[in-house]
Amino acid sequence: MKKVGKYEIPSVQACFAMLERLSHHPGGVLLSEIVEAGVLPLASAFRMAVVLENLGYVARDPETKRIRLTDKLLLLGQRALTERGLLEQSQGVLRALRDKVDGTVLIGVRDGASFVVLDQVIGSRMFCFVSKPGYRLELHCSAPGKAVWAFLPEDEREALFRQVKLTRYNVRTKATAAAVRADLAATRARGYAVDDGEHFDGVYCVGAPVLDKTGYPIAAIWTTGLKTDIKPSQISAIGKAVRAAAGKLSGLMGFQAV
Repeated sequence: MKKVGKYEIPSVQACFAMLERLSHHPGGVLLSEIVEAGVLPLASAFRMAVVLENLGYVARDPETKRIRLTDKLLLLGQRALTERGLLEQSQGVLRALRDKVDGTVLIGVRDGASFVVLDQVIGSRMFCFVSKPGYRLELHCSAPGKAVWAFLPEDEREALFRQVKLTRYNVRTKATAAAVRADLAATRARGYAVDDGEHFDGVYCVGAPVLDKTGYPIAAIWTTGLKTDIKPSQISAIGKAVRAAAGKLSGLMGFQAV
């Protein structure tokens, strides 16, 4: 028997052994075949299969009882590759937008019912915002969150209303489904989203979605700063600049506008 190392977790290793076994059999395999191959004992194979099925990584044919991989692992891999390519392609776009709007410019992606910061280019003003990669924003009161939410397919857009908690942070927060729907419609119409201090008082954000080759919003770029640094009349020009930059990055990711 192989000696278990200090940082080895047998159950995790067994899980990946099962996944690797399934990857060689697109048509699926029986649990008995996994046991016969020496991958796992029967009881462990059954428990592992149930867990993976509940998580959506495998599916069981109700008639043949064969289990097979779903496309969830493929989607995870595609997302990792997309985000890496996204960051590589985004650097020049982010810097050019920063030079145009002066404020800090960021890029991030939706993760379920929240939004995650991936990278940033620091603004050129004396006082500017700095965010940590991995910092999470709420969808309903952040410009990038609203930018992506607004451009999701309708069924996904509506499904998020069952997942997102519409917390009210101040009088400007849109904390009802009706108010958020109206804001998302306005975002789709103009091509960019605005956060007018809806979470943090005195802070503005303007964001636009980055689309992949199918037109799906895979990310958003946005700029943020103090409301005292700009006039309300400048928001439209900033929004158009952010929208244009997002459009350029979308083109680099394969999107072709009609």
